[in-house]
Amino acid sequence: MEQVQTLFREGVLSHLDQLENLSKNLSLRQEEKRRQEDAVQEKREVILQLRKERDELRDKVRQQKEQIRALSAKDEGSRQPRPSTQAALQDLRLEEMIGTLEALWFTGISGKKTDRGICICLSTAFEGHYLDSYYLQVENLQKPWISRHSIPPFIPLGEITTSHLQNDMKKFLVVLFDHLNGYAGRKFQADQLQDSPGPYIPGTLQRNTLHTVLSFRYNVTIHERTFCFSARLQYSAVTSVLPSEAAVTCPENSESVQEAASSHSRLFRSKPLHRVLESLMA
Repeated sequence: MEQVQTLFREGVLSHLDQLENLSKNLSLRQEEKRRQEDAVQEKREVILQLRKERDELRDKVRQQKEQIRALSAKDEGSRQPRPSTQAALQDLRLEEMIGTLEALWFTGISGKKTDRGICICLSTAFEGHYLDSYYLQVENLQKPWISRHSIPPFIPLGEITTSHLQNDMKKFLVVLFDHLNGYAGRKFQADQLQDSPGPYIPGTLQRNTLHTVLSFRYNVTIHERTFCFSARLQYSAVTSVLPSEAAVTCPENSESVQEAASSHSRLFRSKPLHRVLESLMA
């Protein structure tokens, strides 16, 4: 009889333990869902604000273009311009360029007039941290070309130039800036991973030149046991600072560890790399 009672008590305790684990897992999932919903709402508000600023800047650029067209209409028509007229057209083109740069200033693109054209500075940033700046010397604004620059060789400057420079200077600058800022943001996250203490295992980070593929290992404690996870992040868009794919694995096959791996994968796709590892320490 005592043996039966003992087995009964053990069965009840085991069942209670299972219920407690299920309750904890449910709470964790609910908390993660709430955090994701908050993050989505914040992004929506940022998008609305950026759209408003974009519309205001578009109106400003449109007004400047109308003023330039009005001035250009006073030129000598189809006759070959005299040298003074050539200089005036060059000045108009320069004013248009400066107006475009002023409209793009809040994004990190700025410029300064030079004797032969304009010097453009593209300043990258991520999460409020100002990162590297890159420079372009653009000459002959009637048919612009780049005489000097400090753009890294792995950024497809030639391709972007061929596609946009002479047809649409604004688009050229925006596309080039997106490439540079995406690269700088990914590099910053990888550098932070190596420099900051946390679950990351030093010496395991591997990355390509563009930082579009990152792989590393890190330790996380689950139920008072420490497990080693391997992560491989892939960025399908070279302008993106968040991975499109995040594969997280662990040799341990227990249900709780595999659920943690899936949760980590979702976090890596929704938050900056170093922020995710900081949250895993909490």
